[in-house]
Amino acid sequence: MESDQTHAFYTHSMLYCPFVQLSKSTMKKALKLPLWILQLFTTAKSFRDNPVLGSPILNKLGLHVIRVVVANGVMTARMWLLGFGVDAADRKSYRENGFIHKENFVPEPLFSQIEAEIRAFKGDVRQCHQGDTQNHRTLLDPETLQHLPHTRTLLESPEFQRLLRYTAGHTRMPFFHIENIHNGVTKAKTDPQKNFHTDTFHPSMKFWLFLDNVDEHNGSFTYVPGSHKLTRQRLAWEYRKSQQAQQDSDSYTARGSFRFNAQDFQSLQLAPPKAFKANKNTLVIANTFGVHGRGEADPGSTRLGIWGMSRTNPFLPFPGTGLKLFDRLQYDVFNWIRHLEDQRAAKRGAKAAWHRVD
Repeated sequence: MESDQTHAFYTHSMLYCPFVQLSKSTMKKALKLPLWILQLFTTAKSFRDNPVLGSPILNKLGLHVIRVVVANGVMTARMWLLGFGVDAADRKSYRENGFIHKENFVPEPLFSQIEAEIRAFKGDVRQCHQGDTQNHRTLLDPETLQHLPHTRTLLESPEFQRLLRYTAGHTRMPFFHIENIHNGVTKAKTDPQKNFHTDTFHPSMKFWLFLDNVDEHNGSFTYVPGSHKLTRQRLAWEYRKSQQAQQDSDSYTARGSFRFNAQDFQSLQLAPPKAFKANKNTLVIANTFGVHGRGEADPGSTRLGIWGMSRTNPFLPFPGTGLKLFDRLQYDVFNWIRHLEDQRAAKRGAKAAWHRVD
């Protein structure tokens, strides 16, 4: 009898005391709140995963716009600090257009040696499916570069490193990969990277050194010149977008990588997109706060190159120490994260988004 009364008491409590039902959910949110607030001062960009960052009310009050303005100001200052020794024409192109485009970047015979050793290399390859595109990447960490001496010579060259530090706004080197894009390998939906987009809310850098000739057949990298500039129109667009991004039907937009349609191009008065049709040994470095995307390509075509990216905390005014220790450490952390993702996926009986090619 006592047990029945106890059961009735708790049932009554659950029905008439909503805070009892919500306590676990509320506690979880309360515990995560400090983390969500701290993330406002980092590279965190997902409106969906962080309810503070994605709050329509806070963004109507200007939260997202403030992050965009401050981050752009800090990154611009850091790039200025790291511009010493970089060719004035390259600095101007990156500042005005949002990209640097250099043909025949690597001297011969070094380029031919790099191309030969990369095409022959059999290393640890990971792949990711994005729509009908399959992307293969091999991480060029220090251990891998032991087997690619000519590639290491390029990546350690002072001229190349000065360019990378300037465009990244940081002294730490970007992550280097061998990248091979396979177009149209499945009948899945269109590759989402072929939709015009920005990567995040602040200046960040990606580069491609093409080892193949690139044109409309294998997917030219495409960029909208000048779209990286924080104009009045762009800031107003970011403000409007931030208030509905959390609930956006496009998952990439909801996670902070905004997509652009024809109407957006018109309202922002953007220039026509530029497709980088390029011969092998062409270097392209782009500020991916600008509008860009993969070009359309023929099914079955491929595009091989050396690829890298840098995305550092845009709120820290100090552009790093330049110590090689941190270049080494970032690969250890990266490999640990990949291993952890593999383990988590295996527990679900699945593969990680970036999984090893058997």
